[in-house]
Amino acid sequence: MKSTEDNIVSELSDLKIEQIEAFDRDITSGKAREYYESCEVTRATVFRNKLSGKVGNFFQNYDVEITVHGNEFVCSCTCNNNRQTCKHAVALLYSWVFDGDDFLNVAHVLEEIDKLDKSRLMDIIKNMIRYNPNLVDIFLAKNKLDWDEIDSDPLV
Repeated sequence: MKSTEDNIVSELSDLKIEQIEAFDRDITSGKAREYYESCEVTRATVFRNKLSGKVGNFFQNYDVEITVHGNEFVCSCTCNNNRQTCKHAVALLYSWVFDGDDFLNVAHVLEEIDKLDKSRLMDIIKNMIRYNPNLVDIFLAKNKLDWDEIDSDPLV
């Protein structure tokens, strides 16, 4: 059953090219559109209020993440641009508006994962760790209490 929590927020689903062009003019003086047309956007995903992907070319690409809060875009990019928003983030927004059907919807993937049996899930986890050994910490970590869950007086 699909959760309404996993729906793409309207600020993303209703985003128009005119909004991106105005944002682009403010951020890059309109240069990000040309950059979008010459770059590649790969591993593009959408989940609720978040877009992510790799933006760049064969030689150099950047991990970009955009989170929407109301009408505000919070962007991060590995290009280390001193500005909060860079041409890579605006290119990802252009990609969303023009190529949104190509974005992997994480909510759909989670639905499919719910249908998998335990042995298939174990195979997937093992392959994930083989592909990226740094993930092993995630699977070995013990649940830690958040600061607000710690019982200050365990005898009460």
